[in-house]
Amino acid sequence: MIDAVGKHVFVSYVHEDGDEVDQLCAVLEAAQIPYWRDRKSLGPGDAWKAEIRQAIRSGSLVFLGCFSDNSRRKDASHMNEELTLAVEEYRKRPPGRTWLIPVRFDSGEVPEWDLGAGRTLSDLNYVDLFGTGYPAQAAALVTTIHGVMGDKQLSPAAALEAVEQATDVDRADLLKKLTKEMLLDSRRRIQLDDLVSQEVQRVLKAINDPDRVAGPLVGDGKEQIVSVATAARDLWGLTKPFCSSLQVAARWGEPEALAPWTNGLRSFVQSSIKTQAGPQALLDLRHLPGVASLMTAGMACVSSQKWGSLKTLVVDPMVRGSYENKPQALLEATDPYAPFNQPELAVHTLARASIEDKPLADALTEFTERRASKYHTPVAEWLHKELRPLFLDHWPDDEEFTAMFDRTEAVLGVLAQDAVNVRIAARGGGWGQSRWFGRLTWRAWRYGNAVEDLQQELATESAMWGPLRGGLFGGDVDRAKAALDKYAEHFGEIAKQQRFSHLH
Repeated sequence: MIDAVGKHVFVSYVHEDGDEVDQLCAVLEAAQIPYWRDRKSLGPGDAWKAEIRQAIRSGSLVFLGCFSDNSRRKDASHMNEELTLAVEEYRKRPPGRTWLIPVRFDSGEVPEWDLGAGRTLSDLNYVDLFGTGYPAQAAALVTTIHGVMGDKQLSPAAALEAVEQATDVDRADLLKKLTKEMLLDSRRRIQLDDLVSQEVQRVLKAINDPDRVAGPLVGDGKEQIVSVATAARDLWGLTKPFCSSLQVAARWGEPEALAPWTNGLRSFVQSSIKTQAGPQALLDLRHLPGVASLMTAGMACVSSQKWGSLKTLVVDPMVRGSYENKPQALLEATDPYAPFNQPELAVHTLARASIEDKPLADALTEFTERRASKYHTPVAEWLHKELRPLFLDHWPDDEEFTAMFDRTEAVLGVLAQDAVNVRIAARGGGWGQSRWFGRLTWRAWRYGNAVEDLQQELATESAMWGPLRGGLFGGDVDRAKAALDKYAEHFGEIAKQQRFSHLH
């Protein structure tokens, strides 16, 4: 992708940084950005000074000056000559025009080159291409460059694809870093919204793909179980980057800024209940993105006490029910049991393979040969394992993460019961109960009952209880108590069964 005549990026560096520049140029290549680099762009016999001068002055739309300890310790270098020419060109350009971009390969200072009018090179916004922030900074850089080039604007999602391709970085980790960088910068909110929306579309494409859900499931029973578990694992792989971004947005974003993630949650759940032909086991898996995303949003909001954000993301959005075609709360339309109604061993296999980091077929064999017992709550066990990496920066301690997982299960369960109560009251009758039960049902008798904790908090704090002040339960104490009491009653019955099963 080298263009010495037309539009291009000029890369200036010292040769000791060749490896770092190779990586930078790989990113530019993946993003389809033409660049000029002396080692690759000078032909045999070229008068290098004249060629470099021409490349900088005539065709360079962006000049990248790459700095490191290698460049700082040199008193004389070809890079210094290139920077002198670049500064001359920069002074000719209108104020505020992006053209000269410093790049750091380490944490050292950008040199104090005089740019005129009281400005120095260190005053310009620079890009850090080192450490854990490399992928996000690289994605921001290629997005900026395409904006300057103008004729082929690169979307943030395409920038993410390019950096992922060039650096072999984990997509979920990269999306998380980009969300952290862009969420609180109003100038980049449109880019972030587009990035999240395109990530949602990747998941929806899989959920709605007829070839993915139409089957048929082939092979014997064991092969079909492994096929379903494989499909679930692949679908989670597509959903994880969205959840990684959602975890950041739910913790740090204000409710009015959460529309891209709210729309994603609503779309996931709506697609999961859409009428479609195919094997039931594959159709049920469509619930997985919604369930995982709701649990992610719940954990991020509950742990940070962002009750208004929880209301915006989880409680307020509605979908159209598949039977009555009436508005239905997300927590009623899906639940942790919805993705895996059959075959039973598929979710146990998925959970064990994830928890013990082993192949799906090997995990299944342990169940079929009775070397392992089934889980009491396999979906919750799987979620607990898979969501852990997303919250490592929030809860480094495993016990704290687990305690918050328990509390989140209880909060979502009570909110689901409240949605049921509201529906029944609005229609003058009916039936229903929350189905958001998980690990807490077997952990409560030994590790603490988060449902009882919520009841105690409401009794003590009344109208000042955080969830009520955040607008949950309509801000109504009696409504919250009704939902808590009803959920606690059903929870107690299930927990009792789980304890009896555990003891026997």
